[in-house]
Order: sequence, then C-alpha cells, then structure tokens
Amino acid sequence: MYETIARYYDLIHAELTADLTLIQQLAGQTGGPILELGCGTGRLLRPLATAGYRVTGIDNSGLMLARLRQKLLGETAVVASRITLLESDLLALDKALQAHNERFALALFSYNTMMHFSLPQVGRVLRQLHPYLLPGGRVFVDVANPFTLTETADTPQLTLENQLIDPENGDHVLQFANTRHDETAQICHVTWLFDRSPAAGGPVQRAISQMAYHYFYPHELEIALKTADYTLRHIWGSYEQTAFTEDSGRLLLLAEIS
Repeated sequence: MYETIARYYDLIHAELTADLTLIQQLAGQTGGPILELGCGTGRLLRPLATAGYRVTGIDNSGLMLARLRQKLLGETAVVASRITLLESDLLALDKALQAHNERFALALFSYNTMMHFSLPQVGRVLRQLHPYLLPGGRVFVDVANPFTLTETADTPQLTLENQLIDPENGDHVLQFANTRHDETAQICHVTWLFDRSPAAGGPVQRAISQMAYHYFYPHELEIALKTADYTLRHIWGSYEQTAFTEDSGRLLLLAEIS
C-alpha cells in the first residue's frame, strides 16, 4: 500500500508529533515491551527506544522498513538494539508474532493505522493480538473522528495539499489529493499524487497512490474490542485526553485484555 509513496512518508508526516507525549505516557505506565502495528519508518519507534523501551515494529511495506533500517544506522548501538522489526501483513499477525516469541505490555495502532481495515478485519487483528499481550496488557487505538469525516465535502478535483522540500536532496515536491466518501460503506477514498522536481533539473517525476480509509464510530470499536476479549478503559477526543465529542479532533481508545 505504501510502496509507491514510501519516499514521501517522512516528508508529509514531519510535523506529526502531537501524539508522542501521550504515547510516551502510556509507555511509562506499562513499562514495555511495546508493539507498534504499522510502524512505518519509525516515527514513534525511535523516540520510544531512545527513552529506554524495548520496541517491536511490524509493517507490511518492505520499503518503509528499509527506510527505517537506514535511519537506525544513525542511532547508537544501544538504542538500535532495543528495536526489532518484522515484515508482515497485520492480518497474518499470529504467524509473525508466533515466530517472534515475545509478549507485550502495550500495543499501538497509531495515527490512522486501524483505518486500513474493515470492521471484520479489525476484529480479526485484535483477536490475533490478544495472546501476545502480557496480563493487563493495553491496546491504544488512534483514528480519525468519524463525525468530522462525514461532514467533510468530497474534493473530486485534485487540490494542492503541500509544497515540500526534500532535505535529502533539495528536490521540490508538490503533493495533490482528492477524496470521495462512501457513507454507506464508511470508507473515505483518497488519491495522492506527488510531483517531484529534481533540484539539479530534469523531468518531473510523478508518483500516484490510492487508498481506502475505513472509519468507525465509537460504539463499533467498543463492540469489536469487547468481542475480542478487551475491556475499554477510556475514550478520548484529543492527545490531551479530553472527553470525546462529535467535534473532537481525534477518536482515541485505550483498552486492556480481559
């Protein structure tokens, strides 16, 4: 899914840091080990490992993990030794974690990761995860507020979202997007287009990626968690742990195994 835009992932998420304080707080409450499902290029894994936690990241994109491994070359040996990477589809989570042979105090479905799955698939992933959590193990889920999504107008025409400079080479990158909502299926369809203009000159390089983001209402995720033998402890609407409302910026859930 992210193979096409792996080289742009860090660029478009460079300013996404608002969740880190809460996640570090949850890590401190559990002590680790920590599992991040859909770890990408290590936006969360690296600061967690730097803070002293043993962390395992799992992702289905070999290119995203390759970028993360390259970053780890710049870390100290101690920090790098705390990070384990697994390449696997989350729908085959049981097989990947069986081979890894570790149990976790905290599992993270960070920023929108769970939205890559339909509701039945969410239940399947949660059930596969359950045996690999320690007693009292927690699960943190961070997704978009569905009420906000349904109120957002479709953008059938490509619109410019970002003008970026790639720090690796100085290339100029334009990011365009359009969106279409299927309210019956609860899916937001997004097309991203990236036009890269090389700093040294030459033809524009174009990359296109299409994704389908499933969105869920709080009661749907609560039922999915309960059915998979988790107890919901908190529903928040922000990283400051404010109460969730229909106007909240995010939908955050914290559960633990029953």
